[in-house]
Amino acid sequence: MWPRPSQTFAGVDSTVSDRSAAASNTAPGAATTLAELHREAVIEVTGRDALTFLHNQASCDLKQLAADQATRGTFCNPQGRVLADVLILCLGPEHYRLRLRRSILESTLEALGRFALFSKVTLEPAAEQLQLLGVQGPGARAALEPLFDSLPEGLLGWRGDAGATVVQLDEAGEAFELWLDATARSDLATTLREALPADDSESAWELAGLRRGVARITAATRGELLPQQLNYDLTGHINFRKGCYPGQEVIARMHYKGKAKRRLLLMQAPAGSAPADGDSLYLAGKDSPAGQVVNAASDPDGQVLALVTTTDSAASEGLRLAPGDEQSLSLVELPYPVPFG
Repeated sequence: MWPRPSQTFAGVDSTVSDRSAAASNTAPGAATTLAELHREAVIEVTGRDALTFLHNQASCDLKQLAADQATRGTFCNPQGRVLADVLILCLGPEHYRLRLRRSILESTLEALGRFALFSKVTLEPAAEQLQLLGVQGPGARAALEPLFDSLPEGLLGWRGDAGATVVQLDEAGEAFELWLDATARSDLATTLREALPADDSESAWELAGLRRGVARITAATRGELLPQQLNYDLTGHINFRKGCYPGQEVIARMHYKGKAKRRLLLMQAPAGSAPADGDSLYLAGKDSPAGQVVNAASDPDGQVLALVTTTDSAASEGLRLAPGDEQSLSLVELPYPVPFG
């Protein structure tokens, strides 16, 4: 039976250039921790037309989705701007789950709901039914193995059922999301809370997500950016061979005929600073924004990282949180190459 019954078990100052070290996305010597993912939400999509409906709305190809694989995708407006980024998996022929940021849950339900009127499909938030947890660190797989008959074996692989789902978020197998039925599988959550130290502020979890270079759309950036400005064409969110979806013509035109002058970069902000999603970034002494913070996080030691969308020249010149700041943000290497147009 999957999962196993509950049981007890033991438990950057300059550019980073070592891609192998960055592959784990966790800081050297980091402990394995458990995070309550309060910033995340889930939408249940059910009904006879669930696959067709989602396939026609999302930028990913759900018709080619393997049974044990999740996929990243987006929902965009007709101008090609991203309204939501989602992690999607299929629990059955008429049952899909979408994970997205809680701050855009209602707006996403509203936007999709307008199209759902013409399909035999139901969209429901699952915030009250599911507990969303994150387990990450060098011992993440070892911590989960006693609880489940099997675990995912690769990036975005998943195992489980509607009551308990485990998704692997990295290549190294050091970051897993758990979507647990709050009533039926509360035993799993209790066991993990007793066994692992808590990442109370989600800071370690958020920082690791930034190091993976996967941008998250929040209320502050919803509807503002093209997928290429978020590197979504590099991180598997866009399938350029599938059929039409809202914004597809704009996104495909940039891919085939244009070049992305703005890209997503990882940067370290001055210690003690507090950049927020959607904040503008500036060149020294210039009042016009030259970049934008997409996501940012800090740890208790004061390290501040931010995913920033900007141009190659602005990044080289040095971005600042305010035009008059003396200290600029420093570039941190992502685990994949970033081509500018």
